[in-house]
Amino acid sequence: MRTFCFVLIFFCTTLPILLEGEATDGHSTDSDQPLPVDDLRDLLLASMQNTISLTELATQQTSKISTITLALNEAKSQIEHLQGDLLTSKTKINELTGRLEAQNEAFTESKTALEELKNAQSTTQSKIQSLTEGQSEVKAGIAALPSWPEGSYCILASGDCPPGFGDSYMRCHGPCGRHTSWDAEFGITSCCK
Repeated sequence: MRTFCFVLIFFCTTLPILLEGEATDGHSTDSDQPLPVDDLRDLLLASMQNTISLTELATQQTSKISTITLALNEAKSQIEHLQGDLLTSKTKINELTGRLEAQNEAFTESKTALEELKNAQSTTQSKIQSLTEGQSEVKAGIAALPSWPEGSYCILASGDCPPGFGDSYMRCHGPCGRHTSWDAEFGITSCCK
């Protein structure tokens, strides 16, 4: 439709000039004679060929513009899609950054707790060392205690007998006592050597 209008406008503006016999620069010719029909036909034919060429060029340019417009619209759509992806990525990055900061804070707290545990371990090891030394002193003190006196005797037992002693049990009931009625038994555990 545009091409038809362009051709029509061209003929409407160019044809009267050609019919009046004016030259292309707008001045009148040397003679006021109209152009011969053959020249007029040749000019009209050349003008039509130029118009067709210009129309084809305009059609090609319109096609190129349409192609470029479609490509631009597609690029715009892709840019909008990429902007959406970028926004999603930024959101994820912010979320991951928040998690990383929380993990760093937890790591710092764990590191502080570990340092406190190391200090407590060091203190506990010092206490164990002191107790071990104290235990060694107690064992040395026990070993330094005098041993049981020589001879044969018995001591009352309260648990296991000391080394070098054997256990003994004494009891009495019935004929041991002077009483004729027997109600209970009396027993003593001793350690003798």
